[in-house]
Amino acid sequence: MTAKLPFPQLAKVAVEGFKLLQDSGQIGPSDLRLTKLDLVNDSALVASIIPSVFDSIGVKTEACTVMGFMASFFKEEFALPSGVMCFGVRAFSDEGDELMYVLSSLEAAQFCCEGKAIEWLTHSVFQDNTPEHKCTRAKLLVSRIEVGLRRLISVRLEVRHGTNWWSAAVPRSIGNRAVEASKGVLTTGSSGAELIEYTYLLDLKEVILREWEQFRDIFGACARFEQAMKDLNSIRRYEAHNRPLSDSQIKQLEDLYSYLAGAMTRVDSETVPSFLIENWRQRLATIVQETSARIPEMMETDRRNPQLVRPKFDQYVAALEEGLTRIKTVVVPPGKQELHSQLEREWAELWNAVRRMQQAVDSGNSIEVAAAAVLHEQALGRLRHFTATYLMSELGH
Repeated sequence: MTAKLPFPQLAKVAVEGFKLLQDSGQIGPSDLRLTKLDLVNDSALVASIIPSVFDSIGVKTEACTVMGFMASFFKEEFALPSGVMCFGVRAFSDEGDELMYVLSSLEAAQFCCEGKAIEWLTHSVFQDNTPEHKCTRAKLLVSRIEVGLRRLISVRLEVRHGTNWWSAAVPRSIGNRAVEASKGVLTTGSSGAELIEYTYLLDLKEVILREWEQFRDIFGACARFEQAMKDLNSIRRYEAHNRPLSDSQIKQLEDLYSYLAGAMTRVDSETVPSFLIENWRQRLATIVQETSARIPEMMETDRRNPQLVRPKFDQYVAALEEGLTRIKTVVVPPGKQELHSQLEREWAELWNAVRRMQQAVDSGNSIEVAAAAVLHEQALGRLRHFTATYLMSELGH
């Protein structure tokens, strides 16, 4: 039989229990620290940890250990606080920087108890801020921009100068370096489309600025483009040497990616690989469908019985919270930011409407319940209209 305790006392017992299991060698590693448990929005039980390792896989492994402990602790020893729908783990560095945040449903957390780490990974939501993950993401974004710029230059300058555009438009110093770098790979007389693969970011910047009239319609102000390329090259030096990137650098890189890749996508959809857009579409489709499946059916008469409807509201709110968290972790391709942001806004409005209706039902005021129900139906209608009119057309439904 499970015991019930006030949450502050329960959280303290859990932290102490984890330490006892570590000291007895039943759970590890010994230098993994579980610092506290928090009840977030009355629906998520979140553990804060300081892991013993700081690479992405290592942090996930230790988060799984803690997740499994919580799933077992609140199943076999103590009752789960009422309304809790998911477990979370937040991993921090010794300096207090957040390395990772993972959310798992109660069912997904159970996989950690059963040694099914792969199943847990695929059924949980991760926000990875480890230095390793940041560097990998930076390399990916920089590479996509470079590939897009090379393709754009080849297409635009061939239209302007013909098949000999390389010799006509590319500065000799850049051309000579590319020929030297390609020795042993390319043959004499290779095309510009082949040689441009041996150029660097600053080379690409110089070529575009030299032929600016051919690119003005894409990038807008010349000064903005020039500064963006300088900033991009500065970040590239960090990722190329695997140096740690700060959160501000990652944010700056994402803004640069949005500007440069987004501008190129408007004139050449192939600049952004189709698999990126398809991945974005499919992930949103999955989130929408799985969230819809978790929302309980509520009859109008249910609202008159707070004890009956309260668990349903808790489930509704938790489903929307988890869905919004998952939406915010999806990588958005250039050209889709506005659509994605609108989905976030409509989703958040529905979440707010459900919380207002939940509060009205708790108050027992029938007028407030009726008014909140109208606002909920309006928010739900807007989200449904948006997904049917805009989002689902993007998803191919």
